[in-house]
Amino acid sequence: MKLVLVRHVETFGNVERRLNGHTESQYTRRGEAMKELLVEELIALDEKLTFDKIYASPTSRAFKIAADVGAATGKQIQVDNRLQEFNFGIFEGKTSDECSETAKTEWDLWMDDYLDYVVPEGQSQREYHTLCKEFLAELNPDETVLLVAHGGTVHGMLTNLLELPIDSKWHFDIKLGSITVVNYNDGFGMLSTMMTPAYDELIVDQPPLGEANISIMKAAVAND
Repeated sequence: MKLVLVRHVETFGNVERRLNGHTESQYTRRGEAMKELLVEELIALDEKLTFDKIYASPTSRAFKIAADVGAATGKQIQVDNRLQEFNFGIFEGKTSDECSETAKTEWDLWMDDYLDYVVPEGQSQREYHTLCKEFLAELNPDETVLLVAHGGTVHGMLTNLLELPIDSKWHFDIKLGSITVVNYNDGFGMLSTMMTPAYDELIVDQPPLGEANISIMKAAVAND
């Protein structure tokens, strides 16, 4: 099995450094331009690999990319709720500073045990990891699969496929609009490719991505 794991492009939530898991957030102007370039890249990749299935998160920032690829390649998109970003519960839509100000006790508990603490109205990182594992177990081992989702989703898939501890995900820099390819055969996963189109060079009328690329959760855990 070959899995092509794609993270969505820049949204206002990324720029504003908000914990948007299930919360919708629209593309920025730069994100719109990134989307066009990413879709072109994925269409070209389909010509080389031939995607047997295309799966997408139901959240629009990921789904729109998959839908455009599907429309261009004549392939149906399968939406799966397990591919949504981590559910931040009471912290949804907030910056880390706002989380600490409005729910300091819960925020501190989460930062002290971010893997197993169940965020109120949300989930724990370990629960999220298990959802990714369940999804992977249902895939056809003989197919090439395109999966368009979120940074957290890609991290969850990678740690499962490569049989790594959950917190080792921070060693993988999953950039906005990136493409990660993993070969998975007989229960053994091998990271094949990690690439990101040269958005900063190709989108000349917009400033570089900068901090929008940095994981908000990684920054929060590292700074705690």
